[in-house]
Amino acid sequence: MKNKEAKVNKFLSKHLNEDNPVFNVSLLNVNNTYILFGKYYITQEKDWYVLTSEHTDIKKIFSTIKTAITWGVYREKRLFTECRDIESIDYKLSSLEIDICQKNKVLNNIKDEANKLIYTTKIDEDHRKKKMLLKQLNRYISKSKEWQDKSFNAAKSSNKR
Repeated sequence: MKNKEAKVNKFLSKHLNEDNPVFNVSLLNVNNTYILFGKYYITQEKDWYVLTSEHTDIKKIFSTIKTAITWGVYREKRLFTECRDIESIDYKLSSLEIDICQKNKVLNNIKDEANKLIYTTKIDEDHRKKKMLLKQLNRYISKSKEWQDKSFNAAKSSNKR
């Protein structure tokens, strides 16, 4: 095990530095920790993904790995307003998931048709909100992926020269 770890560390120190163009677009999975741009570390803790930085006191919690990576890309581009939006959307989506589950439990125990209709309407409204938030988040994810693809292709072509 130590031999594998030494090989990984040797590889990282050789290839994961700012002189290497791939450094700016890298995402590595080392021992179930994702390393983004050589400075953000994403680990899964229970049902959440925790993003930390070795050089700052950043600690962010996200519901999906995709959202954590997207936040890291926007942070790397210094788009702080968008980072706050991504965090906010992620928190709202998590909250909506909990609300939907709770309302479904209540709905399953309701006998009265009028109350069933009220809870069904509330659940439908939560699903509508969730769909809208997912659409917003997917725009951020798509833009992030586009930037990463562009950077990776540029790094690849500069390595060929």
